[in-house]
Amino acid sequence: TFTEEDRKALKKLSRKQFYKDIVENQNKITIERAFKYSNAKYSDDEYRIYTSARKYEVDKELSQKILDLAPLIQYYEDFKDQIPSYISIQEGKQHYDSEWRSVIDGLFYHADPKVTVSKYLGISDSNARTSILNKVNNELNKQFTFRWNKKLKGNKTITRVDLNYDESKELFNFTVVGQDESTVFSVGERSKGALWYLSFLLKTEFRKKHLRSKAGKTLYLIDEPASNLHSSAQENMVQDFRKLASDSNVIYTTHSQYLIDKENLSNVYIVKNTNSKINVQKYYEYVSGTTVKTSYYQPIIDALEIQPYSLDVNWRQVLLVEGIYDYIGLKLLFAILNLEHKYVIIPGTSASNLETLISLHLGWGATIALLLDNDEEGRKAKSKYENKFPMIKDNILDLGLVIEKKNSRFEDMFEQDDKVLIYQIANSVTLSNKRIAKKQLQQALAIIVYNEDKKTKLKNNISDTTKNRFITVFEEVKKAINEN
Repeated sequence: TFTEEDRKALKKLSRKQFYKDIVENQNKITIERAFKYSNAKYSDDEYRIYTSARKYEVDKELSQKILDLAPLIQYYEDFKDQIPSYISIQEGKQHYDSEWRSVIDGLFYHADPKVTVSKYLGISDSNARTSILNKVNNELNKQFTFRWNKKLKGNKTITRVDLNYDESKELFNFTVVGQDESTVFSVGERSKGALWYLSFLLKTEFRKKHLRSKAGKTLYLIDEPASNLHSSAQENMVQDFRKLASDSNVIYTTHSQYLIDKENLSNVYIVKNTNSKINVQKYYEYVSGTTVKTSYYQPIIDALEIQPYSLDVNWRQVLLVEGIYDYIGLKLLFAILNLEHKYVIIPGTSASNLETLISLHLGWGATIALLLDNDEEGRKAKSKYENKFPMIKDNILDLGLVIEKKNSRFEDMFEQDDKVLIYQIANSVTLSNKRIAKKQLQQALAIIVYNEDKKTKLKNNISDTTKNRFITVFEEVKKAINEN
Protein backbone atom coordinates (compact mmCIF):
# COMPACT_ATOMS: atom_id res chain seq x y z
CA THR A 1 0.00 0.00 0.00
CA PHE A 2 1.19 3.51 -0.71
CA THR A 3 1.31 6.97 0.79
CA GLU A 4 0.66 10.08 -1.26
CA GLU A 5 4.42 10.58 -1.54
CA ASP A 6 4.77 6.99 -2.81
CA ARG A 7 2.09 7.55 -5.44
CA LYS A 8 3.92 10.59 -6.77
CA ALA A 9 7.10 8.55 -7.08
CA LEU A 10 5.20 5.69 -8.75
CA LYS A 11 3.72 8.04 -11.31
CA LYS A 12 7.21 9.01 -12.44
CA LEU A 13 8.53 5.50 -12.86
CA SER A 14 5.54 3.46 -14.10
CA ARG A 15 3.37 3.29 -17.18
CA LYS A 16 0.16 5.34 -17.12
CA GLN A 17 -2.16 2.35 -17.30
CA PHE A 18 -0.39 0.57 -14.47
CA TYR A 19 -0.44 3.70 -12.32
CA LYS A 20 -4.16 4.03 -13.03
CA ASP A 21 -4.69 0.42 -11.87
CA ILE A 22 -2.93 1.18 -8.60
CA VAL A 23 -4.80 4.39 -7.87
CA GLU A 24 -8.23 3.12 -8.91
CA ASN A 25 -7.95 -0.25 -7.20
CA GLN A 26 -7.59 0.55 -3.51
CA ASN A 27 -4.03 1.79 -3.74
CA LYS A 28 -2.72 -1.76 -3.43
CA ILE A 29 -0.49 -4.07 -5.45
CA THR A 30 1.36 -7.30 -4.79
CA ILE A 31 4.88 -8.07 -5.97
CA GLU A 32 5.94 -11.70 -6.04
CA ARG A 33 9.35 -13.13 -6.79
CA ALA A 34 9.03 -16.56 -8.40
CA PHE A 35 11.99 -18.95 -8.63
CA LYS A 36 12.05 -21.39 -11.52
CA TYR A 37 13.56 -24.85 -11.24
CA SER A 38 14.01 -27.66 -13.75
CA ASN A 39 14.86 -31.14 -12.45
CA ALA A 40 15.64 -29.62 -9.05
CA LYS A 41 18.11 -27.14 -10.57
CA TYR A 42 17.57 -23.39 -10.44
CA SER A 43 17.14 -21.88 -13.87
CA ASP A 44 15.75 -18.38 -13.48
CA ASP A 45 13.57 -16.08 -11.41
CA GLU A 46 11.05 -13.43 -12.30
CA TYR A 47 9.14 -10.64 -10.59
CA ARG A 48 5.38 -10.66 -11.05
CA ILE A 49 3.17 -7.66 -10.30
CA TYR A 50 -0.48 -8.17 -9.35
CA THR A 51 -3.30 -5.68 -9.10
CA SER A 52 -6.99 -6.40 -8.66
CA ALA A 53 -7.42 -5.44 -12.31
CA ARG A 54 -4.74 -7.79 -13.64
CA LYS A 55 -3.86 -11.35 -12.68
CA TYR A 56 -0.16 -10.60 -13.03
CA GLU A 57 2.42 -9.36 -15.44
CA VAL A 58 6.15 -10.02 -15.38
CA ASP A 59 8.15 -6.82 -14.99
CA LYS A 60 11.45 -7.13 -13.17
CA GLU A 61 12.62 -3.56 -13.74
CA LEU A 62 9.41 -1.94 -12.50
CA SER A 63 9.19 -4.34 -9.56
CA GLN A 64 12.67 -3.48 -8.37
CA LYS A 65 12.00 0.23 -8.70
CA ILE A 66 8.87 -0.13 -6.57
CA LEU A 67 10.70 -2.27 -4.01
CA ASP A 68 13.30 0.48 -3.71
CA LEU A 69 10.49 2.66 -2.35
CA ALA A 70 9.47 0.04 0.24
CA PRO A 71 10.78 -0.13 3.81
CA LEU A 72 14.08 -1.97 4.22
CA ILE A 73 13.53 -5.37 5.87
CA GLN A 74 16.30 -6.99 7.90
CA TYR A 75 15.68 -10.63 8.91
CA TYR A 76 17.81 -12.36 11.54
CA GLU A 77 17.57 -15.93 12.72
CA ASP A 78 18.72 -15.07 16.23
CA PHE A 79 22.12 -13.70 15.10
CA LYS A 80 23.54 -17.21 15.09
CA ASP A 81 26.20 -16.50 12.47
CA GLN A 82 29.72 -16.13 13.84
CA ILE A 83 31.52 -12.79 13.92
CA PRO A 84 34.27 -13.29 11.32
CA SER A 85 37.90 -13.37 12.44
CA TYR A 86 38.70 -10.93 9.63
CA ILE A 87 36.54 -8.62 7.53
CA SER A 88 37.50 -7.14 4.17
CA ILE A 89 35.51 -4.24 2.81
CA GLN A 90 36.79 -4.73 -0.75
CA GLU A 91 34.43 -6.73 -2.91
CA GLY A 92 36.09 -9.76 -4.52
CA LYS A 93 38.83 -10.00 -1.88
CA GLN A 94 39.24 -12.82 0.61
CA HIS A 95 37.20 -12.27 3.83
CA TYR A 96 34.78 -9.97 2.03
CA ASP A 97 31.14 -10.32 3.13
CA SER A 98 28.55 -7.74 2.08
CA GLU A 99 26.63 -8.08 5.37
CA TRP A 100 29.69 -7.45 7.52
CA ARG A 101 30.87 -4.68 5.20
CA SER A 102 27.53 -3.05 5.94
CA VAL A 103 28.11 -3.58 9.68
CA ILE A 104 31.48 -1.78 9.52
CA ASP A 105 29.88 1.05 7.50
CA GLY A 106 27.18 1.31 10.14
CA LEU A 107 29.63 1.48 13.02
CA PHE A 108 31.54 4.37 11.43
CA TYR A 109 28.33 6.20 10.55
CA HIS A 110 27.01 5.70 14.10
CA ALA A 111 30.13 7.34 15.52
CA ASP A 112 30.28 10.15 12.95
CA PRO A 113 28.02 10.44 9.87
CA LYS A 114 30.69 12.56 8.19
CA VAL A 115 33.35 9.84 8.28
CA THR A 116 32.79 6.81 6.06
CA VAL A 117 35.00 3.73 6.03
CA SER A 118 36.32 4.74 2.62
CA LYS A 119 37.20 8.20 3.92
CA TYR A 120 38.91 6.64 6.93
CA LEU A 121 41.07 4.41 4.71
CA GLY A 122 41.95 7.38 2.51
CA ILE A 123 43.48 9.35 5.39
CA SER A 124 47.29 9.15 5.32
CA ASP A 125 47.92 10.69 8.75
CA SER A 126 48.17 7.71 11.15
CA ASN A 127 47.27 9.83 14.19
CA ALA A 128 44.13 11.10 12.51
CA ARG A 129 43.13 7.54 11.61
CA THR A 130 43.77 6.38 15.17
CA SER A 131 41.58 9.21 16.49
CA ILE A 132 38.71 8.20 14.20
CA LEU A 133 38.97 4.53 15.17
CA ASN A 134 39.08 5.50 18.86
CA LYS A 135 35.89 7.46 18.39
CA VAL A 136 34.23 4.43 16.77
CA ASN A 137 35.34 2.17 19.63
CA ASN A 138 34.20 4.63 22.30
CA GLU A 139 30.69 4.59 20.81
CA LEU A 140 30.78 0.81 20.56
CA ASN A 141 31.70 0.37 24.22
CA LYS A 142 29.28 2.94 25.55
CA GLN A 143 26.50 0.57 24.57
CA PHE A 144 27.96 -2.92 24.52
CA THR A 145 30.41 -3.09 27.44
CA PHE A 146 28.25 -1.26 29.97
CA ARG A 147 25.10 -3.20 29.21
CA TRP A 148 26.83 -6.56 29.01
CA ASN A 149 28.64 -6.15 32.34
CA LYS A 150 26.00 -4.24 34.30
CA LYS A 151 22.56 -4.80 32.83
CA LEU A 152 22.93 -8.25 31.28
CA LYS A 153 25.31 -9.50 34.00
CA GLY A 154 27.75 -11.22 31.69
CA ASN A 155 29.49 -14.08 33.45
CA LYS A 156 32.93 -13.05 32.21
CA THR A 157 33.48 -9.33 32.64
CA ILE A 158 34.69 -7.58 29.50
CA THR A 159 36.67 -4.37 29.85
CA ARG A 160 36.10 -3.36 26.24
CA VAL A 161 35.65 -4.52 22.66
CA ASP A 162 37.80 -2.98 19.94
CA LEU A 163 37.47 -2.74 16.18
CA ASN A 164 40.99 -2.90 14.73
CA TYR A 165 42.43 -2.35 11.25
CA ASP A 166 45.51 -4.17 9.95
CA GLU A 167 46.99 -1.92 7.28
CA SER A 168 49.35 -4.57 5.91
CA LYS A 169 46.52 -7.08 5.34
CA GLU A 170 43.83 -4.43 4.69
CA LEU A 171 41.50 -6.24 7.09
CA PHE A 172 39.30 -5.28 10.03
CA ASN A 173 38.81 -7.50 13.07
CA PHE A 174 37.24 -7.37 16.54
CA THR A 175 39.12 -8.15 19.73
CA VAL A 176 38.00 -8.38 23.36
CA VAL A 177 39.97 -7.06 26.35
CA GLY A 178 39.40 -9.15 29.46
CA GLN A 179 38.67 -8.28 33.07
CA ASP A 180 42.37 -7.72 33.89
CA GLU A 181 42.38 -4.86 31.33
CA SER A 182 45.43 -6.32 29.57
CA THR A 183 44.61 -9.78 28.16
CA VAL A 184 43.34 -9.61 24.58
CA PHE A 185 41.07 -12.30 23.15
CA SER A 186 39.63 -12.92 19.73
CA VAL A 187 35.85 -12.68 19.70
CA GLY A 188 35.63 -16.45 19.17
CA GLU A 189 37.18 -17.03 22.59
CA ARG A 190 34.39 -15.37 24.53
CA SER A 191 31.05 -16.81 25.71
CA LYS A 192 28.24 -17.53 23.28
CA GLY A 193 26.06 -15.05 25.15
CA ALA A 194 28.58 -12.23 24.79
CA LEU A 195 29.07 -12.94 21.10
CA TRP A 196 25.33 -13.09 20.55
CA TYR A 197 24.79 -9.72 22.19
CA LEU A 198 27.69 -8.09 20.35
CA SER A 199 26.40 -9.43 17.03
CA PHE A 200 22.89 -8.22 17.88
CA LEU A 201 24.08 -4.67 18.55
CA LEU A 202 26.40 -4.56 15.56
CA LYS A 203 23.65 -5.56 13.15
CA THR A 204 20.87 -3.47 14.66
CA GLU A 205 21.57 -0.57 17.03
CA PHE A 206 24.95 0.39 15.54
CA ARG A 207 23.76 0.06 11.96
CA LYS A 208 20.26 1.52 12.05
CA LYS A 209 21.30 5.16 11.54
CA HIS A 210 23.22 4.24 8.39
CA LEU A 211 20.42 2.05 7.03
CA ARG A 212 17.85 4.76 7.74
CA SER A 213 19.93 7.37 5.92
CA LYS A 214 19.92 5.16 2.80
CA ALA A 215 16.55 3.44 2.85
CA GLY A 216 14.30 5.06 5.43
CA LYS A 217 12.74 3.38 8.44
CA THR A 218 13.93 -0.22 8.78
CA LEU A 219 11.77 -3.21 9.74
CA TYR A 220 13.68 -5.76 11.84
CA LEU A 221 12.36 -9.33 11.89
CA ILE A 222 14.08 -11.33 14.64
CA ASP A 223 13.42 -15.01 15.24
CA GLU A 224 13.75 -16.43 18.78
CA PRO A 225 16.32 -13.92 20.12
CA ALA A 226 18.52 -14.21 23.21
CA SER A 227 18.37 -18.00 23.60
CA ASN A 228 22.01 -17.88 24.78
CA LEU A 229 21.20 -15.47 27.62
CA HIS A 230 19.95 -16.36 31.09
CA SER A 231 16.52 -15.23 32.30
CA SER A 232 17.50 -11.94 33.97
CA ALA A 233 19.54 -10.94 30.92
CA GLN A 234 16.56 -11.71 28.68
CA GLU A 235 14.38 -9.43 30.80
CA ASN A 236 16.88 -6.62 30.28
CA MET A 237 16.97 -7.33 26.54
CA VAL A 238 13.43 -5.93 26.34
CA GLN A 239 14.97 -2.48 26.90
CA ASP A 240 17.19 -3.02 23.86
CA PHE A 241 14.19 -3.90 21.71
CA ARG A 242 12.39 -0.77 22.92
CA LYS A 243 15.42 1.36 22.06
CA LEU A 244 15.72 -0.25 18.63
CA ALA A 245 12.01 0.36 18.03
CA SER A 246 12.30 4.06 18.95
CA ASP A 247 13.10 4.90 15.33
CA SER A 248 12.63 1.53 13.61
CA ASN A 249 9.98 -1.17 13.46
CA VAL A 250 10.68 -4.42 15.31
CA ILE A 251 8.86 -7.77 15.20
CA TYR A 252 10.32 -10.66 17.16
CA THR A 253 9.13 -14.14 18.05
CA THR A 254 9.78 -15.87 21.36
CA HIS A 255 8.78 -18.79 23.55
CA SER A 256 10.42 -17.14 26.56
CA GLN A 257 8.26 -15.43 29.17
CA TYR A 258 11.22 -13.20 30.03
CA LEU A 259 11.10 -11.48 26.64
CA ILE A 260 7.47 -10.39 26.89
CA ASP A 261 7.30 -6.60 27.11
CA LYS A 262 4.98 -5.88 30.05
CA GLU A 263 4.45 -2.30 28.88
CA ASN A 264 3.51 -3.36 25.37
CA LEU A 265 0.97 -6.15 25.81
CA SER A 266 -1.36 -4.47 23.33
CA ASN A 267 1.14 -5.46 20.61
CA VAL A 268 1.61 -9.08 21.73
CA TYR A 269 0.21 -11.76 19.45
CA ILE A 270 -0.40 -15.46 19.97
CA VAL A 271 0.69 -17.58 17.00
CA LYS A 272 -0.54 -21.13 16.54
CA ASN A 273 0.25 -23.74 13.94
CA THR A 274 -2.78 -26.00 13.55
CA ASN A 275 -2.55 -28.62 10.81
CA SER A 276 -0.14 -26.40 8.85
CA LYS A 277 -2.52 -23.45 9.13
CA ILE A 278 -1.02 -20.44 10.90
CA ASN A 279 -3.36 -18.39 13.09
CA VAL A 280 -2.34 -15.05 14.57
CA GLN A 281 -4.47 -13.29 17.16
CA LYS A 282 -3.97 -10.40 19.54
CA TYR A 283 -3.34 -11.63 23.06
CA TYR A 284 -6.30 -9.79 24.60
CA GLU A 285 -8.65 -11.19 21.99
CA TYR A 286 -7.24 -14.66 22.43
CA VAL A 287 -7.60 -14.89 26.20
CA SER A 288 -11.13 -13.53 25.93
CA GLY A 289 -12.15 -16.52 23.79
CA THR A 290 -13.83 -19.69 24.99
CA THR A 291 -11.25 -22.18 23.73
CA VAL A 292 -8.11 -20.81 25.35
CA LYS A 293 -5.31 -23.31 25.90
CA THR A 294 -3.05 -22.50 28.82
CA SER A 295 0.07 -23.53 26.92
CA TYR A 296 -0.32 -20.63 24.52
CA TYR A 297 -0.68 -17.80 27.01
CA GLN A 298 1.30 -19.15 29.95
CA PRO A 299 4.45 -17.21 28.89
CA ILE A 300 2.52 -13.95 29.19
CA ILE A 301 0.98 -15.00 32.48
CA ASP A 302 4.51 -15.64 33.74
CA ALA A 303 5.64 -12.24 32.45
CA LEU A 304 2.88 -10.71 34.56
CA GLU A 305 4.53 -12.35 37.60
CA ILE A 306 1.72 -14.85 38.13
CA GLN A 307 3.01 -18.18 39.41
CA PRO A 308 0.03 -20.31 40.41
CA TYR A 309 1.72 -23.62 39.67
CA SER A 310 5.18 -23.07 41.11
CA LEU A 311 6.42 -25.97 43.25
CA ASP A 312 8.88 -23.67 44.97
CA VAL A 313 6.41 -21.50 46.88
CA ASN A 314 8.04 -18.33 48.16
CA TRP A 315 4.90 -16.81 49.67
CA ARG A 316 2.80 -17.59 52.71
CA GLN A 317 -0.15 -15.25 52.24
CA VAL A 318 -2.33 -15.40 49.13
CA LEU A 319 -5.38 -13.61 47.74
CA LEU A 320 -7.15 -15.72 45.10
CA VAL A 321 -9.35 -13.83 42.62
CA GLU A 322 -11.63 -15.02 39.85
CA GLY A 323 -9.57 -14.12 36.79
CA ILE A 324 -6.64 -12.31 35.25
CA TYR A 325 -8.41 -8.97 34.88
CA ASP A 326 -9.37 -8.95 38.58
CA TYR A 327 -5.67 -9.50 39.25
CA ILE A 328 -4.64 -6.68 36.91
CA GLY A 329 -7.24 -4.26 38.33
CA LEU A 330 -6.22 -4.90 41.94
CA LYS A 331 -2.51 -4.71 41.11
CA LEU A 332 -3.02 -1.39 39.32
CA LEU A 333 -5.20 0.30 41.94
CA PHE A 334 -3.13 -0.93 44.87
CA ALA A 335 -0.06 0.49 43.14
CA ILE A 336 -1.43 3.96 42.38
CA LEU A 337 -2.90 4.19 45.90
CA ASN A 338 0.44 3.14 47.45
CA LEU A 339 -1.24 0.21 49.24
CA GLU A 340 1.71 -2.00 50.10
CA HIS A 341 1.04 -5.62 51.00
CA LYS A 342 2.93 -8.84 51.60
CA TYR A 343 0.28 -11.16 50.21
CA VAL A 344 0.44 -12.39 46.63
CA ILE A 345 -2.54 -11.98 44.29
CA ILE A 346 -3.19 -15.01 42.08
CA PRO A 347 -5.95 -15.30 39.43
CA GLY A 348 -8.03 -18.35 38.71
CA THR A 349 -10.01 -19.04 35.55
CA SER A 350 -13.49 -18.31 36.98
CA ALA A 351 -15.34 -18.07 40.31
CA SER A 352 -16.34 -21.73 40.15
CA ASN A 353 -12.86 -23.06 39.27
CA LEU A 354 -10.70 -22.14 42.25
CA GLU A 355 -10.73 -25.50 44.04
CA THR A 356 -7.35 -26.64 42.72
CA LEU A 357 -5.66 -23.38 43.70
CA ILE A 358 -7.27 -23.50 47.16
CA SER A 359 -6.14 -27.09 47.70
CA LEU A 360 -2.61 -26.43 46.48
CA HIS A 361 -2.09 -23.41 48.73
CA LEU A 362 -3.61 -25.10 51.75
CA GLY A 363 -1.19 -27.96 51.12
CA TRP A 364 1.67 -25.50 50.90
CA GLY A 365 0.68 -24.00 54.23
CA ALA A 366 -0.31 -20.60 52.88
CA THR A 367 -2.92 -18.38 54.51
CA ILE A 368 -5.67 -17.82 51.94
CA ALA A 369 -8.30 -15.19 51.23
CA LEU A 370 -10.75 -15.28 48.31
CA LEU A 371 -12.42 -12.32 46.62
CA LEU A 372 -15.48 -13.18 44.51
CA ASP A 373 -18.08 -11.23 42.57
CA ASN A 374 -21.42 -10.82 44.30
CA ASP A 375 -23.37 -12.22 41.34
CA GLU A 376 -25.16 -15.55 40.99
CA GLU A 377 -22.03 -17.48 40.05
CA GLY A 378 -19.99 -15.83 42.80
CA ARG A 379 -22.59 -16.58 45.47
CA LYS A 380 -22.84 -20.24 44.40
CA ALA A 381 -19.05 -20.54 44.43
CA LYS A 382 -18.83 -18.92 47.86
CA SER A 383 -21.34 -21.41 49.28
CA LYS A 384 -19.48 -24.32 47.68
CA TYR A 385 -16.08 -23.28 49.05
CA GLU A 386 -17.49 -22.58 52.53
CA ASN A 387 -18.82 -26.15 52.64
CA LYS A 388 -15.78 -27.80 51.10
CA PHE A 389 -13.11 -25.75 52.90
CA PRO A 390 -14.68 -24.76 56.26
CA MET A 391 -11.27 -23.81 57.63
CA ILE A 392 -11.21 -20.71 55.38
CA LYS A 393 -14.93 -19.88 55.60
CA ASP A 394 -14.30 -16.49 57.22
CA ASN A 395 -11.72 -15.62 54.56
CA ILE A 396 -14.07 -15.91 51.59
CA LEU A 397 -14.99 -12.32 50.73
CA ASP A 398 -17.29 -10.92 48.07
CA LEU A 399 -17.79 -7.50 46.53
CA GLY A 400 -20.88 -6.91 48.61
CA LEU A 401 -18.33 -5.46 51.03
CA VAL A 402 -17.96 -2.34 48.93
CA ILE A 403 -20.72 -2.25 46.30
CA GLU A 404 -24.33 -1.68 47.30
CA LYS A 405 -25.72 -3.18 44.14
CA LYS A 406 -27.35 -6.49 43.36
CA ASN A 407 -25.27 -8.84 41.20
CA SER A 408 -22.18 -6.67 41.54
CA ARG A 409 -19.09 -7.69 39.57
CA PHE A 410 -15.47 -6.56 39.63
CA GLU A 411 -15.97 -3.93 36.93
CA ASP A 412 -18.55 -2.29 39.24
CA MET A 413 -15.67 -1.35 41.55
CA PHE A 414 -15.11 1.53 39.11
CA GLU A 415 -17.45 4.49 38.77
CA GLN A 416 -18.79 4.90 35.24
CA ASP A 417 -16.82 8.11 34.65
CA ASP A 418 -13.69 6.31 35.86
CA LYS A 419 -14.23 3.54 33.30
CA VAL A 420 -14.30 6.17 30.56
CA LEU A 421 -11.22 7.83 32.07
CA ILE A 422 -9.32 4.52 32.15
CA TYR A 423 -10.17 3.78 28.51
CA GLN A 424 -9.14 7.30 27.41
CA ILE A 425 -5.82 7.18 29.27
CA ALA A 426 -4.98 3.69 27.99
CA ASN A 427 -5.74 4.50 24.36
CA SER A 428 -4.84 8.22 24.33
CA VAL A 429 -8.25 9.18 22.97
CA THR A 430 -11.16 11.40 23.99
CA LEU A 431 -14.63 9.82 24.08
CA SER A 432 -18.00 11.47 23.81
CA ASN A 433 -19.68 8.15 24.57
CA LYS A 434 -19.95 7.54 28.32
CA ARG A 435 -20.47 3.79 28.07
CA ILE A 436 -17.51 1.42 28.18
CA ALA A 437 -17.93 -2.30 27.58
CA LYS A 438 -16.45 -4.81 30.03
CA LYS A 439 -13.88 -6.03 27.50
CA GLN A 440 -12.79 -2.47 26.71
CA LEU A 441 -12.27 -1.77 30.42
CA GLN A 442 -10.29 -4.99 30.87
CA GLN A 443 -7.96 -4.27 28.00
CA ALA A 444 -7.46 -0.68 29.13
CA LEU A 445 -6.48 -1.80 32.65
CA ALA A 446 -3.93 -4.21 31.18
CA ILE A 447 -2.40 -1.43 29.07
CA ILE A 448 -2.03 0.95 32.02
CA VAL A 449 -0.79 -1.48 34.68
CA TYR A 450 2.84 -1.49 33.49
CA ASN A 451 3.00 2.01 32.00
CA GLU A 452 4.27 4.49 34.59
CA ASP A 453 3.14 7.64 32.78
CA LYS A 454 -0.41 6.35 32.33
CA LYS A 455 -0.50 5.13 35.94
CA THR A 456 0.44 8.59 37.18
CA LYS A 457 -2.24 10.21 35.04
CA LEU A 458 -4.85 7.78 36.37
CA LYS A 459 -3.74 8.35 39.96
CA ASN A 460 -4.23 12.10 39.60
CA ASN A 461 -7.71 11.88 38.08
CA ILE A 462 -9.59 8.83 39.39
CA SER A 463 -12.54 9.50 41.71
CA ASP A 464 -12.47 9.18 45.49
CA THR A 465 -15.43 6.77 45.34
CA THR A 466 -13.45 4.25 43.30
CA LYS A 467 -10.37 4.77 45.44
CA ASN A 468 -12.28 4.13 48.64
CA ARG A 469 -13.71 0.86 47.32
CA PHE A 470 -10.25 -0.51 46.63
CA ILE A 471 -8.92 0.75 49.96
CA THR A 472 -11.76 -1.09 51.74
CA VAL A 473 -11.02 -4.32 49.85
CA PHE A 474 -7.33 -3.93 50.64
CA GLU A 475 -8.02 -3.56 54.38
CA GLU A 476 -10.52 -6.43 54.49
CA VAL A 477 -8.06 -8.80 52.80
CA LYS A 478 -5.28 -7.83 55.21
CA LYS A 479 -7.64 -8.49 58.09
CA ALA A 480 -8.71 -11.88 56.69
CA ILE A 481 -5.16 -13.19 56.29
CA ASN A 482 -3.84 -11.53 59.47
CA GLU A 483 -1.19 -9.49 57.66
CA ASN A 484 0.62 -7.19 60.06
